[in-house]
Amino acid sequence: MRRTSVIGVCVLVCAFAGFDRLAGQTPPLVLTHLTWFDRAGKILSTVGPLADHGNIELSPDGTRIAVAILDRSIGTRDLWIYELDGTRARFTSERADENWLIWSPDGQRVAHNSFAAGRLALLQRPVRGTAAATDLLVDNTGKWPVSWSPDGQNILYVTSSDRTGNDVRVLPLTGSRAPYALAATAAMENWAAFSPDGRYVVYSSTEATGDAEVYAAPFPPTGRKWRISADGGTQARWRQQGEIVYLSPDGRLISASLRYAGDEVVVSDVTPLFKLTFPYGAYHAFDITRDGQRIIANSVVVSGGPTLSVSARP
Repeated sequence: MRRTSVIGVCVLVCAFAGFDRLAGQTPPLVLTHLTWFDRAGKILSTVGPLADHGNIELSPDGTRIAVAILDRSIGTRDLWIYELDGTRARFTSERADENWLIWSPDGQRVAHNSFAAGRLALLQRPVRGTAAATDLLVDNTGKWPVSWSPDGQNILYVTSSDRTGNDVRVLPLTGSRAPYALAATAAMENWAAFSPDGRYVVYSSTEATGDAEVYAAPFPPTGRKWRISADGGTQARWRQQGEIVYLSPDGRLISASLRYAGDEVVVSDVTPLFKLTFPYGAYHAFDITRDGQRIIANSVVVSGGPTLSVSARP
């Protein structure tokens, strides 16, 4: 049976701000810990209190974690920033649903989405201080920012359309600032991430088999791509230029070593790491430090429904 991509689930479930509130339903109780693991899966520590954490994103210097947390009283998420000692500060407090954030390369700014009645936006704001958010892109489609280029000039985001489903698009932050497609087919394309040197992007697509697989492509896009995963994969993160870590369909972390032969990307080694248990298929379940030795994951402690692996089946 065809597997539905995880951000595809987010399009169906998360794009409508306050879905549970609007439907008159109370969201099921979900409590998770932000948990540090080593590469063997040994728990090193936890960060902060239990909460209904959604998407997580480690700052470039590894000292802060941005998290989307559910406000059960209104059924929408706000963005919070955790310090490594567990202290946290609320970053957004609007009644809109804000469920996805990425850091600028220098860690001084963030871009995040906002779902409000009649207004679907990507916003930018500084991490410190009280400056107001400024609009990056406002239109009538849901948007999820997923990666900021190392040179600070481009943002990758996922959106959805009736014609092509989930697509990966590029938002230039200079010049005409006109968005353009990086991967837009009738298949589902999701989970895009720039390489540390900005020359490549990894993303997931269901184009070949109907199941999500990890691909690498040049940036700027040329139409070429190389399949990285063999048996399914999403949520790929670059650890360094020669390694990515992604999730297999059963929720196991997989390390793939890459090498570059001329203008070709070649997979030289694939190593299973350990399995995660996380509550949502629609949010990043993990991030990894630059040295690749520690992994922060959204680990389930209490779940009012079934915990999810990396994909959901219709």
